Amino acid sequence: MILQGLDSFVLVPLFASAILIAAIIVFLFITAIRKTAKISFVFFLALACVLVGAVYTAMHQNLMYFALMIFLAALLILPYAVVKALAKSEEKDDGKKILIKGGKRINVVYDDEDRAIMDIQKDLLSHAISAISVPGGMEQILDYYCKQAIELARADGSMILMLDDFEDTVSVKHLEGVFVPPYTLPENIPHKQNRIDMSMKYAQFKLDENIFGHILMESKAELITDPHKDERIHENKNEDFLKCGSYIFVPLIAQSTKLGEIALSRNHDNDLFTEEEFNSVKKIADIMALGINSIIVHNDMIERANTEKESEIASRIQKSLIPAKMPLLPGITTGAFFMAAESICSDYYDLLVARKDRIAFVLGDITGKNLTAMVIMIQIRAMLRLVINTTQTPATILNWVNRGLNFEESTDHFASVSLLFYDSISKKIHYSSGGSNPIYLYRASDSSFVKISDDSEPVGMEKETVYKDKEISPETGDIIVTCSDGLIEARNLDGKQYTAARLEKTIKANAALAGKDIVNKVKEDLNSFCGSAVQHDDNSLLVIKIQ
Repeated sequence: MILQGLDSFVLVPLFASAILIAAIIVFLFITAIRKTAKISFVFFLALACVLVGAVYTAMHQNLMYFALMIFLAALLILPYAVVKALAKSEEKDDGKKILIKGGKRINVVYDDEDRAIMDIQKDLLSHAISAISVPGGMEQILDYYCKQAIELARADGSMILMLDDFEDTVSVKHLEGVFVPPYTLPENIPHKQNRIDMSMKYAQFKLDENIFGHILMESKAELITDPHKDERIHENKNEDFLKCGSYIFVPLIAQSTKLGEIALSRNHDNDLFTEEEFNSVKKIADIMALGINSIIVHNDMIERANTEKESEIASRIQKSLIPAKMPLLPGITTGAFFMAAESICSDYYDLLVARKDRIAFVLGDITGKNLTAMVIMIQIRAMLRLVINTTQTPATILNWVNRGLNFEESTDHFASVSLLFYDSISKKIHYSSGGSNPIYLYRASDSSFVKISDDSEPVGMEKETVYKDKEISPETGDIIVTCSDGLIEARNLDGKQYTAARLEKTIKANAALAGKDIVNKVKEDLNSFCGSAVQHDDNSLLVIKIQ
């Protein structure tokens, strides 16, 4: 949200907050130097985030950055708060003291191993924070995490795999060192170290396919020192470097959400992983998960903000391309409506009065969404307006537009287009269509409602496509209807589609009305059918009624 139009005094609390936070940081730093109290580095990082957010927001007047910094500060303090909340209240056998006993505060004494793990956790968290706003930050942090895990557990190789909930698969996102595959290698992979490593870097597995998926489904860390007794592990025989040694598998879970797992491998001719090494990896896995999740959340927030901004720009352009109102035309009454779905911006219609014998009607439905769809929409609209006043037929013009869109090989978007010419002198309609936009004809003489357009390739898909011309001689009371597939496929809360049959019923029930009124009746019926259901595609309708 941009702070525009607000009184400048609204920035005073932000500057004041920044000054106070800076003062707090100074006093905490003095406290830490004098050792009058123990101050966690987490508080310095959290306060620094809020300070940077307040100053940046005050200078650039963009609240998104302040909200992001508040989120990061809370995320930093969360692990510290969890550790303190779960601290035990009884003495351990090894003589360590705990935080509280008998209502009295007691200093904690850590051994060298605990201090080493805590230093690693701090380092992992610090690197995650640094990687959040860096392009390619996820790749950097996964690389660092794998290297740290190898060093901590003295492993020969490590990999991080991420879960894809939508496809029920787990994919390798980073591989470090030499990791002996505990699964059956594809038959087309030569048993050479470099080819196997390359294959593993891009491997993807179903959750029930091998041990990687099982670890995630069970959400349980495992130390495996005898892989030959574990039926979930398959050893690829014949080559010495493919013999399985020992493994550590630890799920990466943040706030009850399964993100993936980290796996470590030690070669068969080295010592087995120990319980101490296994426990050390488990201790840092939670911090790894928090770091990865922070980057995922940050990237999602940035992507959502960019999408919303792009959608807003595309929506403004789309509305500017659609006629503000339909003009009065000789011999016909017309009506049209356009209902936009959120973040789509793919439909448009147009009316061009070239001369008395050529009044052009266009309805387009572009694949894609937002600005990518808008580029194709603008191209089609410009080409049609450029050649509409020629003597060429609708099919010839669509052929031209089709070749124009295929001129750029990089263009991978196309459109369904209905193009109709009404001749007010001969009372005939010439038309052609490409793609999925249907054209219907209602005959007043027998109340029939038939589709008069042919199915064909969308405009812009195949350069060699040739579109066909058609012609009808409508009579008084006849109605020509064309719409985007978004209208036919609009769904209600039960998931049922509006359908062409319901459109036909509504047209027939209101056939005596003028074109504009028919359109309004269809719109009312569509809104009544869909209710509050969210639509995932634009829907548009164009009606021409012969007087």
